[in-house]
Amino acid sequence: MNTPCTPCSKMRSFLIAVLVKKGMYGFEAELAADRLIDADRLQKYSEGCASLPSHVESFDIGDVDPRAISIQKTETPAISFFDANEGMGHVAATKGMEQATEKAKELGVAIVVISNSQRLGSPLVYARLAALQGMVGLCVTSTASESHVEAFGSEQPLFGRQPFAYALPYQGNTVGFEFSFEANHGNEIVIPHELSGPFGLLHAVLTCGLTGQKMPSEKTRGPALERSEHFLMAINPACFAGSEMLGKKLTDLGAHIENHGKALECHQGDSQNQVQFEPQTLEILKQLAAKEKIEWPFN
Repeated sequence: MNTPCTPCSKMRSFLIAVLVKKGMYGFEAELAADRLIDADRLQKYSEGCASLPSHVESFDIGDVDPRAISIQKTETPAISFFDANEGMGHVAATKGMEQATEKAKELGVAIVVISNSQRLGSPLVYARLAALQGMVGLCVTSTASESHVEAFGSEQPLFGRQPFAYALPYQGNTVGFEFSFEANHGNEIVIPHELSGPFGLLHAVLTCGLTGQKMPSEKTRGPALERSEHFLMAINPACFAGSEMLGKKLTDLGAHIENHGKALECHQGDSQNQVQFEPQTLEILKQLAAKEKIEWPFN
């Protein structure tokens, strides 16, 4: 059972304090803290605040540069291609989706591709950033996995978890789904084995193919050592049939899905200052606070 709701402001301040102590700039620490809390808000607990100690360890051993500055390699009015310089994926992907939504306001569709990054956590978090702006959001990320999945019809393991997600504006809130080739936590959709080849090919092309980086099967050293690639897309319905029409279609589709016994889980906006964190998350962070000699804000 989850603990009672915890104030986000206190948790956010604690996360920022840890990240700044590890060398991150204040603004980027704020971005990373917000994305960790967002993952808990979406019940992606293993990618939320509980993952902070693993990121701290990556800072300590030099796998992540806490002060990495992303370098823009290519830009057109509709796309950008960034080298994240081994920085925290939460920061690079946040900036990437913010740029994608800004470009999509005028152009209708925009894509940002990021290479040489570290893992970003739950891709649903970043797809939802676009949905909160009234847009359709897509996030695809290629991150090394401890195990690999065989593509259907192949004897060679090719794909790790390789998660991806989309999110939509829905009745004043957002709705979204996260998929992967292998389960990591209980509330994601696992791609059927027979579809691993077709979906895996598209996934690899959008991430490793567009960036020219390692394919999933080549990332054999584990998540902390291999770099990650991210593909982010924002689609602005106002440039097509309009946001109102999209909203109507989504309401009709949502009703159809729910009439067939599949309830849509809406994600409310971020105005609430309360989130339910799992008890083990709070215990993990309390231990980290003691180790890093940072005041633990909860009694």
